[in-house]
Amino acid sequence: MLIWDGQCGFCKYWVTWLEQLTEKSVLYSPYQQIHQAIEEIPKNAFKKAVRLIDTNGEIYSGAGAAYKIFEKTSTWSFLISWYKNNSLFRGFSDFVYRFVSNHRSALLTITKFLFGKNPTKLQHFWIIYLVLFLFAVILIVKLIPS
Repeated sequence: MLIWDGQCGFCKYWVTWLEQLTEKSVLYSPYQQIHQAIEEIPKNAFKKAVRLIDTNGEIYSGAGAAYKIFEKTSTWSFLISWYKNNSLFRGFSDFVYRFVSNHRSALLTITKFLFGKNPTKLQHFWIIYLVLFLFAVILIVKLIPS
């Protein structure tokens, strides 16, 4: 079960996408609805990072929880192994997770700009933006006299 912040728009967007990706292999619940039933994790901990309680009772947090969910998919299942076994990858992942966690509202706006408003049907607008950016850079380079 993944326990997340039900009042966070960024979290809701990506949990909706994850629910579709993992189908019924992971349960999802906002901490606001379930924190009282889970004595092992203080309520404040849920405010800082998502928590995943695995079927064996092991609890994952933050980036580790996200990577553990990806273990349920064939495409990204290797990430949890990298996270557990590579301290550099783990440190970088935790840093990025903290950054995202601290900037969720701004990143929701960016997410919708890059992927569209519907998380069940991601649009890859970022590819168009990247091509336009590269085209602009090429034009600028060509216009600058050598």
